[in-house]
Amino acid sequence: MNDLQDPNGGLISEMVVKNRDVWAVPREVPLREMTVMPYGHGTALLTFALHCPLEQNDLLLITAGPAGMGLAAIDLAVNVYKAKVIAICDTESSSDLVREKGAHKTVSMNKNYTKLYKNIADAMGDKKAKIAYDAVGKGLLHLMADFVDPEKGQLFSVDPFFNKETFKASKPEYELPKKKERTEEHEQQAAKLIDNIKHVDLYEHEDEDVYRQMISDTVEMRVQRMVHGHISKVFMMKEIQEAVDFILQKQCTGKVLVDVKCEDDDKCEDEKGAATQEEKKKDD
Repeated sequence: MNDLQDPNGGLISEMVVKNRDVWAVPREVPLREMTVMPYGHGTALLTFALHCPLEQNDLLLITAGPAGMGLAAIDLAVNVYKAKVIAICDTESSSDLVREKGAHKTVSMNKNYTKLYKNIADAMGDKKAKIAYDAVGKGLLHLMADFVDPEKGQLFSVDPFFNKETFKASKPEYELPKKKERTEEHEQQAAKLIDNIKHVDLYEHEDEDVYRQMISDTVEMRVQRMVHGHISKVFMMKEIQEAVDFILQKQCTGKVLVDVKCEDDDKCEDEKGAATQEEKKKDD
């Protein structure tokens, strides 16, 4: 959990870190999953437990992009809080995955961008969400605000590069309905929600005890098999460019790992197979 702002990261076998960023990993938890779960699941837990407490059957709108932050939020919302999630996905393949994770409905944004608003409206029906949780950016919260309860709902961004003032002044990539299709009251309600957007980032949380508790709780939930980390693909160190291309081409949903130790193709495949079998045994 070394801070993203720390310039001392790198591919090294030993390093010095702050004691606040170190946890003992229980034997029941695959190490590979613990490389991907704390940040995504921990940030979602911080949102759903402290900023806007979730209850069973609450309705959420969650965007799920290639970085896996949205996927972690869906996993937590559905499997821990028993909430209902409508997921906005960047690709059709990710739509399939989030449905497997338990999303109630999915909307794909990789085609018919101009119809995205209508497709979300169709998925929502006459209901309003308690939370719109955006892990993608691209101005999607401008669009999602129309589908959030104006009295009890909240908008959250977990995009690490989110800037509230820049966001409010920006034009979304996705078209909003023409003014004649939205009442003045509707526009005022959406504007109020946008004014109160919260940016949540576990790394930036100022309370060290809360920060550590979120990750400790995430670890415990994985021990209890309530949540799971999702890894799109594992690459060897010599395949680093392929790993980057895999992400840039949006072939991934979830995290991509680079195995910095393995250099021999056959040995690495054997290790991957053995690790997969061991993880299956633990889950069984």
